Amino acid sequence: MVDPRRTATCDIADMHLKIAPGSDVALFNGLLTHLHNADAIEREFVNAHSTGFEEALAAANADSPRSTGLPASQTAPFYMLFAATERVVTVFSQGINQSSSGTDKVNSILNCHLATGRIGRPGMGPLSVTGQPNAMGGREVGGLANMLAVHLDLESAEHRHAVGKFWDAPLVAAAPGLKAVDMFRAIEDGRVRALWIACTNPAVSMPEAGRVSRAIERCEFTVVSDITAKTDTARLADVLLPATGWGEKDGTVTNSDRTISRQRSVLPAPGNARPDWAIFAEVGRRMGWRTAFDFSSPAAVFREHAALSGIAPRFDRDFDISVLADISDAEYDALSPVRWPISRSTKNGRFFGDGRFFTANGKARLVPVKHRAPAAETTDRYPLRLNTGRIRDQWHTMTRTAKAPRLSRHLAEPFLQIHPVDAERLNLRAADLAKVTSPHGEAVLRVLISPDATPGAPFAPMHWTGETAPAARIGPLVTAATDPNSGQPESKASIVSVTRYPAKWYGFAVARKEFRPTTEYWARARTSAGWRCELAGVEHPGSWVSFAQELFGLEMDPAMLSDEGRSLARLAFWSDGALEAALFTSTEPVEVARDFVADALGLSVQGLLAARPGRETSDPGPTVCSCMSVGRNVLVEAIVAGDTPDVEAICDATGAGTSC
Repeated sequence: MVDPRRTATCDIADMHLKIAPGSDVALFNGLLTHLHNADAIEREFVNAHSTGFEEALAAANADSPRSTGLPASQTAPFYMLFAATERVVTVFSQGINQSSSGTDKVNSILNCHLATGRIGRPGMGPLSVTGQPNAMGGREVGGLANMLAVHLDLESAEHRHAVGKFWDAPLVAAAPGLKAVDMFRAIEDGRVRALWIACTNPAVSMPEAGRVSRAIERCEFTVVSDITAKTDTARLADVLLPATGWGEKDGTVTNSDRTISRQRSVLPAPGNARPDWAIFAEVGRRMGWRTAFDFSSPAAVFREHAALSGIAPRFDRDFDISVLADISDAEYDALSPVRWPISRSTKNGRFFGDGRFFTANGKARLVPVKHRAPAAETTDRYPLRLNTGRIRDQWHTMTRTAKAPRLSRHLAEPFLQIHPVDAERLNLRAADLAKVTSPHGEAVLRVLISPDATPGAPFAPMHWTGETAPAARIGPLVTAATDPNSGQPESKASIVSVTRYPAKWYGFAVARKEFRPTTEYWARARTSAGWRCELAGVEHPGSWVSFAQELFGLEMDPAMLSDEGRSLARLAFWSDGALEAALFTSTEPVEVARDFVADALGLSVQGLLAARPGRETSDPGPTVCSCMSVGRNVLVEAIVAGDTPDVEAICDATGAGTSC
């Protein structure tokens, strides 16, 4: 496992290389050099089926594995293992791609596989695991600004003519459109005056997200298609189009291994929601192209897509599902998974096994690459390099996952994972709030001190939004530096400074009804019976009773315990013996059994203001297994009680880990 941060995946790996952020090219260039020195190059394959090996090797020799920050004693076992193992699959994702040198990083991996002939054969090869579902399918239909459908080239006059003839389109764009970062710059300066955003939340997820939000707000006409009106982006729209969600969609998706699978809806479309294809087709018809957009079902769209793919082989392109162009509605409904290409001469073919590649001369190209540090250099003002990413229980900007209380029990609040060395130097304590500042914005995050982080490279998850934690949005911190080829932003290596947030008080609140605080910091999550929220403020609100009544929108008087000297207050609002809401405050991060308090909503619970279970009540402890809602204390009890406490016995006894 190669990662600057120790993750749950690293915990089950045999080897973890904790490289310096952005140093992947140096690592794989070192591997290519080792493969050459160890006489592990597959010369016959290289000579017959590739070009550029010597140039790539020379570039690798000129690089230094020391840029990884790892001693040779740690990289050598990896190099030797790769050389000695025939069946090698290198799986990579956004840690590689989201970089100003992402294309070079991918090429450094490809070079090692090509140099050893470990491609196109069973059990070996590079495998890109994309960051979004159906990313492969989106590319097949031309869902990027620099390509045509069925993998044809926008810059090729022949390709444009073929696609234009198929669609009877007199005009086909002759130059690539703008990639995402450039597009929002164009919106900002008025070159783009109308924008249609479908099923994404760029006001949160884009780099320099504050700037992106302002650009969208200034845009003359913005349309958003989504499943909810409650996103940071949807709130900026002039027109909202309700679109069906994942379980309501009917169509196909394509896996990273080129397998096309039918996705069948399991829920009816609610209200006025319509499938994306139907929305686009309706707009096309209203713009005057009634025949071109005369689709009545996803099967009809698929048939046209399959027919268009019949053009691709003429230009030596690999995507071909043309035999499915005449598929009936019933056959489409019953379609089993199929891996392209699937034509009259080919079915489920394995690429590159014959040594032939999709280049003009049929040979693979090794590309010379050299390690480049991330675009932004650390300075005295911004001495740390922020790593961003995802956590296990949430997806993207939490548009859907935030609705599932179970998914928030494990980690209900955004955080800054920081190495103990950095925390000590910055005078940060566990559970403090930290202000993270970059040249583009700032965020406030809960401090999580852990050796899993790399010194000098704290980590923060990218999921929280203006709907869930406005002060903790990570997008505004991320630099908009991009890879010159892919256009991918450098989301993993922004320069930042970190200081202790000057909170005068901290709070934890729960309520049966949804509430939206106005404090400087808050982070909200759903519970099974309502809502929970972390709070902090830079000024004392004066009266905790008035503050709580306004926070929850309640006029009743609470039961209360307080210590004004410590700004400590505990308030509970009851209605007919059932807990409606509660607030716990302190001058320090609040120590309460959060799951116990949140689960008490709607119930009559004795001793609630003690904020922890009494002796007569079991306390499951902090959630470890979100799927089965199993807490740490339950696991500890099972370990202590077991005669032979092995993992399987503990899982059987508690249910933890049985639904992964």
